[in-house]
Amino acid sequence: MKGIVRDWPRSLYYLAYFSAMGVLVPYWPLYLKLRGFGPQALGQLMALFALARVAAPYAGGFLVDHAGHRVAVVRISAFLAFAVFLAAPWAHGFGGEALVMVGFSFFWYATLPSLEASTLKAHGDHYGRVRLWGSIGFIVMVAALGPILGRYGVALTVPVLASLLCALWLATLAVPRVDGSPHETRPLSLKPGLAAFLLACFLMQVGYGPYYTFYTLYLERFRYSTLDIGLLWAFAVGCEVVLFWQADRLFARFREQTLFAATLALACVRWLLIALFPVDGTIIVIAQLFHAFTFGLYHAAAVRLAGHYAGPGSRARAQALYGSAAGAGAGIGALWSGYAWSDLGPRGMFLAAGGIAGGAFLLVFWLWFLRVRPRGAPPPAAETV
Repeated sequence: MKGIVRDWPRSLYYLAYFSAMGVLVPYWPLYLKLRGFGPQALGQLMALFALARVAAPYAGGFLVDHAGHRVAVVRISAFLAFAVFLAAPWAHGFGGEALVMVGFSFFWYATLPSLEASTLKAHGDHYGRVRLWGSIGFIVMVAALGPILGRYGVALTVPVLASLLCALWLATLAVPRVDGSPHETRPLSLKPGLAAFLLACFLMQVGYGPYYTFYTLYLERFRYSTLDIGLLWAFAVGCEVVLFWQADRLFARFREQTLFAATLALACVRWLLIALFPVDGTIIVIAQLFHAFTFGLYHAAAVRLAGHYAGPGSRARAQALYGSAAGAGAGIGALWSGYAWSDLGPRGMFLAAGGIAGGAFLLVFWLWFLRVRPRGAPPPAAETV
C-alpha cells in the first residue's frame, strides 16, 4: 500500500476526478430536469457533454507525446474546468447551459491523459494503487449523495460539483513534476483492423447512451428511491473494481479479442434485462452486476487492444484514439436516447440499446472469429498513418 500513501496528491486527484464523475453521471440529468429541460433537450445537452471526450483526450495525449510539461498542462486544465463551471448557476436557456457544459467538460477531460501518463511514469506497476482512489470516490459519492439530494433537493449538485472541481485543481498543485522532454512528431504506427475495433468501441458507447443519460430517471419512473438509485450505481462500480483486481487472471487464460467480444454480448443481455424487467429488483441488481464486465472488463480489454496498434512515441495518442471513439459514441448515444425516450418509450429505448450492443458483437465476431485467413498467412504487418 506504500504507493497510495506516498503519492497523496495523485490519489487525491483521482478521488476528486471520479467523485465528480459520480455526481455528473447519475445526478446531473436530475438537475437538468429541475431546470426545465425535457427529454430531447436533456439528451442534447448530455450529448454535448459527452462529445467533449472526442477532442479533449487527443489534445491531452498529443501534449503528452510531444510537449512534455505534463503536470503543468494538468494544472492549467483543472483550473479552467473549475473556473468555467462557476458560471453554471447563471447559465440561462439551452445555449447558456450548453456553453458551460462544453467548456468545463473539455478542460476536465483534458486533464486525465496527461495525469495518467505522469502517474504511469512515476509508479509503473503500482499505478493501480493510486488509481484505485478514483473508484472509491465514485462509489462513495453515488451512494452518499442520493439520500442527501432526496432530502435537500437536486440543486445541491452544483455546489457539490464545484467543490470537487476546486479540490481537483488544488490536488494538481501538489503533484510533483515528472515531465518528459518534447520530441519531434512521429507518425502513428498501426496494425490493420484498427478501424473495425474503433467502430465496435463507438457502437458500445452508443448503446450506453440510455444508461448514462436516463438510467436514473428510468428507475425513478418505476418508483425507485434516490437512496436505491445511488446504491445501484455504487454496486455497479464496486463490481467493476473487483473485476479490475482480477482482470489479469482472465487475460492469462483468454485472448483480449475473446474477452472484448464477450463484453459486447453481455452488454446486449444487460440492456434487454433492464428493458424487460424494470420492476424486478433482483433482475436490476443482476444487470448492475454485469457492469463488472460491460465496463470493467470491456475497458481493460479495449486498452490492451488499443496498445497493440501503437508504435514508439505514440502510445498516448493511440489510447486517445480509443478515448475519442468512445467519446463520439457517448455523445451520439446521449443524443439519440433523448429522442428514443420520447418516440420509443423508456423501455423501448433500452431494447434499442440492446440491439446496438448486439450489432457491435456481431461485427467483431465476424471479423475476428468467422473470417478465415489463408493457411500459413503471416499476421498483419504494422502500417504507418
